[in-house]
Amino acid sequence: MATTNRNYKQSRFMTDAIMESSQIAALGFNEGSQVANVARSGQLGVGLRSTKLDGSTPAVFNPAAAIVLNTPQIFDNIPNASECLRALMETHAKSITGIDVNYTVETGETQVGHDGQVLKVPTKTTRAQISPSVTFEEYQGLPVWNLFREWMFAMQHPDTNMSAVSAYADKGSDIPGWCISAFSMSMLFIQFDPTGLPDRIYDAVVVNNMFPTSIGEMGIQRVIGTTDVKERTIEFTGLIQHNRNTKLLGQRVAAMLGIHRVNFDFALPGMAGSVEPDTAISTSLRNLGGMEYEVGNYSGNATSTGNSKAGSSEGTLKEFKYKGTGNAVVKDGGSNWFTNNKKPSAIARGHAGEAEMTK
Repeated sequence: MATTNRNYKQSRFMTDAIMESSQIAALGFNEGSQVANVARSGQLGVGLRSTKLDGSTPAVFNPAAAIVLNTPQIFDNIPNASECLRALMETHAKSITGIDVNYTVETGETQVGHDGQVLKVPTKTTRAQISPSVTFEEYQGLPVWNLFREWMFAMQHPDTNMSAVSAYADKGSDIPGWCISAFSMSMLFIQFDPTGLPDRIYDAVVVNNMFPTSIGEMGIQRVIGTTDVKERTIEFTGLIQHNRNTKLLGQRVAAMLGIHRVNFDFALPGMAGSVEPDTAISTSLRNLGGMEYEVGNYSGNATSTGNSKAGSSEGTLKEFKYKGTGNAVVKDGGSNWFTNNKKPSAIARGHAGEAEMTK
C-alpha cells in the first residue's frame, strides 16, 4: 500500500519497515508517528532474516526533555523565583526520575475445577502514582536549596503554620486563592527518538500538582580532612497525565522549541564566545610571552614561500569555507594580523539562523 503523506525517507532494502499511517491509527498511535512494522520483521522465529533487519531496529531512549508549563502563582510575589525554577528544572537538573508511566490490571477470580486453579477476569486498570525526584548540583550561594526551601515556606512556614506569602505581599489581592495552581507547578516531559524531530517523538507525559515534599539537609558538618561538592535531591509529589493529547502537546512544543535545529558545530568558542582573535584573546595577555610574542620579535621574518627576507613580512590568510547544513566564512586579505592589527570578519550560519560578528 502506498503512503501519501510519508514524513520519512523510505528504506531502500525493506520498503515496509515502517507501518503505514492507516495501520498505526488503528493501533492507537498519533498521525505521523514512526512505528516499526513488527508484523513483517521478526528475527527470533525460524532464524535470522537479514532483509528485514530495518523493521527490527531497537528503540533508543535518550534523556527526556523537561519543560515547565506553569509555576506556582505564589511565586508572583517572589522576584525571579519563576525564572530560576524554570531554568533549574529544564537546564540544570542532572536527573529527573519517578516520572515514568506504568499501567496495571487488577483482576477478580473464582475457583474452577477441582485442582485448585482459579479463573481470573479483568476488573480495573490503574495508572501508577508517581514520585518525582530531581537531582541538582548546588551552586555558589546555595540557590537550589534556598529556592525550594522558600517554596515550602510559601506553602506553609514551620513557625506560623501559614503561608509566608501573606507576610510580604503588599495586599490581600496580591495573594492568589488557595487552589492547586497557587502552590504547584505543571511540567511536560518529552521522549524524543534519536532524530530529535518533533513529529517523531516516542511519547510525552504531563505532570500536574507538582510541589516539593523534601529538600534534604543543607549540608553543615565538621569532619576533619573532608570537603564536599554538594548535590541536592529534591523529592516531589505529582499527578501524571498520559494520552494521545499529551503526545500531541509534546509534538507541538517540540516544534516550537526547535531543539533539532540547533547545530553545535557552529557554537561560538571560548569564554568570550567569539571567532575574532582580538576578542577571544584577553587584552591583558597581548604581548606577554607565548607564540604571539615570539612571532612579533623574530629577528628574521619569513615570507609565505619560505624564503628569509629581513625586514619584511609577506603572506595572506587564505579564505576557507565549510558547507553542508551550515557554513562559516572567515576572510582576511592582509598579512599577519597580530603585527598589522588586521581584524577578520566572520559569518556563521546554522539551522537556527544567521549571526554576523564583525569588528
